[in-house]
Amino acid sequence: MTSLLTNSAAMTALTTLKSINSNLDATSNRVSTGQRVSNAADNAAYWSIATTVRTDNASLSAVKDSLGLGSSAVDTAYNGLNSILSDLQNMRAKLQTALQPGVDRSKVQTEIAALQSKMKATADSSNSSGQNWLSVNSSSTNTAYKATQNVVAGFARGSTGAITFSQITIDVQNIRLYDTNATSITTAATNAQVVGATALTGTTAFRPNDTDETLRGTADFSGTNEVGFTLMTGGTSVTVRLNADSIKSAAKDLTKVTTDEFLSAFNNQIAASALSGEVTASLDTSGRLTFSTTDTGSTTSLNVSVAAPSVQTKTLIDTGFGTTPDTATVTGATYANMSVTTAKVFTINDGKTSKTITLDAAAYTALGGAATSTGNTAVNGTDAVAMINAQLADAATGTPPSASSVTASFADGKISLRNAVTGNAITLGGANVAAFGLTAGTTAASTVRTASGTAAGTTLARGILDTAAGTYTTPGASSSNSYSIANLDISKLVGTTGDTDLSAIITAVDKAIAKVTDAGTKLGAGKTQIDGQKSFVDTLMKANDRTIGILVDADVEEESTKLKALQTQQQLAVQTLSIANSSTQSILSLFR
Repeated sequence: MTSLLTNSAAMTALTTLKSINSNLDATSNRVSTGQRVSNAADNAAYWSIATTVRTDNASLSAVKDSLGLGSSAVDTAYNGLNSILSDLQNMRAKLQTALQPGVDRSKVQTEIAALQSKMKATADSSNSSGQNWLSVNSSSTNTAYKATQNVVAGFARGSTGAITFSQITIDVQNIRLYDTNATSITTAATNAQVVGATALTGTTAFRPNDTDETLRGTADFSGTNEVGFTLMTGGTSVTVRLNADSIKSAAKDLTKVTTDEFLSAFNNQIAASALSGEVTASLDTSGRLTFSTTDTGSTTSLNVSVAAPSVQTKTLIDTGFGTTPDTATVTGATYANMSVTTAKVFTINDGKTSKTITLDAAAYTALGGAATSTGNTAVNGTDAVAMINAQLADAATGTPPSASSVTASFADGKISLRNAVTGNAITLGGANVAAFGLTAGTTAASTVRTASGTAAGTTLARGILDTAAGTYTTPGASSSNSYSIANLDISKLVGTTGDTDLSAIITAVDKAIAKVTDAGTKLGAGKTQIDGQKSFVDTLMKANDRTIGILVDADVEEESTKLKALQTQQQLAVQTLSIANSSTQSILSLFR
């Protein structure tokens, strides 16, 4: 049917043309921008991810700039130190020349004074971006001075969205050569810290070499694995353990517990103990597990020891402190079968309860069918240990009455005693202790890692070269004169006393050379760390760019081909619409 009011063919052609034009606009936009996702409407998920990665790259770019500035400052200080080190070596050579008989020391001093002036000028000019780490002013009125300089070295976004920045620290206080502050400065009190031996992610527990890369840096707490420490500070001791039960509230996946989740769970356990607010767990700059007290001062101490498993079925894993419980253990000499027809008596003190152990005929009879010896005249080690443990476990005896935390065992022909309470010692006594292969008076303590804080104090605010290095006596002077490497003067050192003073000066210069060398080593290590981090950040930024490209970049070849096809379709659609519209003209011709 042909209608004058409705042209179905034209409407269909128009709809098709609109669709083609829409696709043509989208394709043209992709070709012109080079992106298939240029705004959130194109693909909200990809746009969000790409935007976040771009933001991270901007932060990494700032980190890269900071590393560049830090590298420049370190290079400047290092070059200054190198130049001054050569001057010091030259100075020592001239001082050694001045020891020779007949040498005019005033002329040698002229050369030394030139070296002193050159070293000071070198240090003063070792300035980068307004920072000078060799010639400083540490006085309290100079608010610009920092004893440690931090170079931003890394940027990280945590799973919760929290932003953290890692830093490389340069200890200016220990590398400065000159300091215009002639007074002593106050040093802050420090807390007590106990640090693990290995970076947490470098321990076997955190699987650094796992073939599955997704598991590296995570620990498995889904089974029997457990970590336990006994922490003691201020006279309060608690044992904190992490296992499948205690860590599940902080970890998303017990098979892949991250270091952040591990620390969070550990601090949650501490916060729920008697040491809440007293001790915290963290990672140091090398990634090692660190326990720190919140209190500072010389009276602050912290004891950390590895606790035994909560039950025998649990397996201790290493987090930088080893997997051997730090409990007191005593192992005797080879045990010889003995007669208990005459009582054998000795004492075991577990640090809380002292038990008197009596092995006699009655104790042997009490073993009943469990006895493995031929009789009480030749009691073997297995039966001796059984009788000892029976009396140690008796809660009704002892001083004070209580079950002992010590247990005995027999292996390799020897009796061993172990205290289950971490930190408590075992003390042995009694007339017959030697009969068991043990030694009277033996006190075995557990292995405890101990650290103490330091009190606030003062340190001389001078550098390596202008700190007083000694004294010498000059003719006519009523007292000795103090000297430093920066101001020493050998022109008036004469006679035997002068020779002695000159020898001491040479020694002082040699010590200064060692200190400057050490300062150069520290700066060199910092330089290496900064350069390595710069390379890593650059690689990371390139990886992020590739990630963004994968998500939002358009395939230009594909899109240009599609653009050509859509342009052809557009022309055909226009022609179709024209044909559809011309059909009504044919009907009008019927009325002419």
